[in-house]
Amino acid sequence: YFCPKSMGRKGFRRFVEDKLVRLGGGFLLYSLLLGPIMNLYCFAYSGYPITYRFYTGPTWFILWLLNFTMIYAVIAQFAAPVKMNMPHPVILLLFGAFLSAAFYGVAVGVPPEWMSFGNMVQWRYGIGLYIPFFTAGIVAGRNDWMKSVEEMETWCVWMLRTIVVGFWLLIFLEFGQYQIPIPGINIDGDALGNLLPPIYAVPMTLALIQLFHQYFNGTPPSKIAKSAGAAAYTVYIIHTVVYNVWIIAFIAILKAAGVTIFWSQEKTLMYLTVDPATGEPTMLPDGYIWAGWLWTFILSQLTVWPLAHYMRQLPVL
Repeated sequence: YFCPKSMGRKGFRRFVEDKLVRLGGGFLLYSLLLGPIMNLYCFAYSGYPITYRFYTGPTWFILWLLNFTMIYAVIAQFAAPVKMNMPHPVILLLFGAFLSAAFYGVAVGVPPEWMSFGNMVQWRYGIGLYIPFFTAGIVAGRNDWMKSVEEMETWCVWMLRTIVVGFWLLIFLEFGQYQIPIPGINIDGDALGNLLPPIYAVPMTLALIQLFHQYFNGTPPSKIAKSAGAAAYTVYIIHTVVYNVWIIAFIAILKAAGVTIFWSQEKTLMYLTVDPATGEPTMLPDGYIWAGWLWTFILSQLTVWPLAHYMRQLPVL
């Protein structure tokens, strides 16, 4: 969304240099240093063989954001800007249905060995979500669509919110039919997973932007909100390094309390316990899993944001 304005303000050369440093620098910082260090301490604690390896982790997305941005920068040098008002939200919902068809086509038509080509995590998402959403963001930034989202009519706002909640209910029922279980529900999970993401992402995106504009867009923003916004990119880069420290700490507490921990050899870094009745590996009790989730979530949030605030002083962040 902000690329056109940034390009217009900085010019082609400075824009490209800035993105190479900010996006490329973040990608390399994690892939060459933070990710490998995380793997080393996790593998060392778990008793797996230790070796340094290039590891992109979540920064694969930053790499592709850099790719999309560079492609945009080149195309913008000779292509005329697209001038168009924001389509009505109902039209955008129909566009989401079209993207779902493309998403499904890639999911069933592209061989699995090609689905991660170029370090893309699932090309069905690349074709059905990332490329069209990036392109829409460029057009939206050129034509100030944000204003239209902020000024949506009340009935449109509630229509979008209702659709989103409806999708939440559908997802809950799909999972719940097996996990709870819920009798009488027969939703095809594979079909839903191959169709839902784009047609859900469109109303969710519009509803979230409008919701945050209406309720969380303080002017001027609070000091906490301003600091969090500035640190969010760095949080994305370092969050796996932080939460794995707290996972290891929780495992250490369980071991100190006498809980037997078994590290799966088939699924690396998946920790289990041992059933005393059978001597076989089994999942930890539900109470331990919920306690571990709360421990990791709370302590990660309390540490990753302050750490990111200071780490972003680095020139590549």
